[in-house]
Amino acid sequence: MTSERDKLASKVPADAEGVPTGAVPPAGPVAPAAPPPVDPAAAAAALAQLEDQLAAEETPDTLPPAAKATAKTTAPAAAVPAQAAAAPAPRPGPVVTGGMKPLAPTPAAAVPVVELIKVTKTYDKGGAPFTAIKDVSFAIPDHPGRGEFVGILGPSGSGKSTVIRLIAGMSPQFPQTSGQVLVDGKPVTGPGADRGMVFQDYTSFDNRTVLDNIAFGLECRGMWKSERTDRAKVWIDKVGLSVRTDAYKYPHELSGGMRQRVAIARTLILEPRIILMDEPFGALDPPTRTRMQDNLVALWREQSPTVFFITHSVEEACFLGDHVLIFSSSPGTVLKEIRLPPPDRPALEAQRDPKFQETVWGIRDIIEKLESSKRAGD
Repeated sequence: MTSERDKLASKVPADAEGVPTGAVPPAGPVAPAAPPPVDPAAAAAALAQLEDQLAAEETPDTLPPAAKATAKTTAPAAAVPAQAAAAPAPRPGPVVTGGMKPLAPTPAAAVPVVELIKVTKTYDKGGAPFTAIKDVSFAIPDHPGRGEFVGILGPSGSGKSTVIRLIAGMSPQFPQTSGQVLVDGKPVTGPGADRGMVFQDYTSFDNRTVLDNIAFGLECRGMWKSERTDRAKVWIDKVGLSVRTDAYKYPHELSGGMRQRVAIARTLILEPRIILMDEPFGALDPPTRTRMQDNLVALWREQSPTVFFITHSVEEACFLGDHVLIFSSSPGTVLKEIRLPPPDRPALEAQRDPKFQETVWGIRDIIEKLESSKRAGD
């Protein structure tokens, strides 16, 4: 006969194990239900796969392999399935020391800003062939933010002008007969905006004012008139002229020194990386020449271009140049390269220094011997 208590118990819902829901367990210890068995190897593999996936999503593709590996090891831990979380952590593997380490990438050798490799130029226009330069080789390193000032010395007819016009890509000197002329590691194919030229002769446009002469290059680039006028006025001041009294003068109203200041401003306003100067101060009187040297040094330091400066003045080359090339007699070739400290004081003060005078006389002796020779080494 069924008791009243049994009837009530049959109406209470029970869980899967037959224990009534909400029922009070009987007194005494109750053994917990055993968790399902977990394969440690499978759990470790699942965790590693998840970490790899997260690291791949968070690590940019542009990182090198070594950086991606580091990112994987430092990726934050992610939530894993309950079974994997319950698995015991795998024991760390042994730490291996020594052995070969990955090599750091070898930095590429710096490309010279200008390099000539065995360059020869021979003229042959119906008459007897004439070789101006032969096997000229030199490399000028690139110094971003500092530039390089290369003085070029040599007897008359040694091919100094031929060399810088080859760098400029200007005919009839360009192209060379043989050899390579490289700018930033690429062959020169003609004139370019990265190279500016200042000639010995006064090259201003006679029908243009000082202001319009200086702004000419910007006009060719299509710059608005108001902007190029403002920039030209800045450069009038930089080269030591007066905006108020000189800006609207024409070239025939200027002295030789003033006209060369206009030519320098017209070149530097375009901010070329390489400036090629062919005896720009040769026709100036000594006081004006000294002032122009100081002005050129200040502008060079401001823009940091690589400057090639041809001169017959040993003092000028030694003051301006921190790299001096001495050319032989015709056919010209580089006979000697000299490194000098860059100018650190005004020209007049520097040229009175006894050590400066020793350098000047040493170079002058070399050139004196070359004047009477026909080839280097004779």
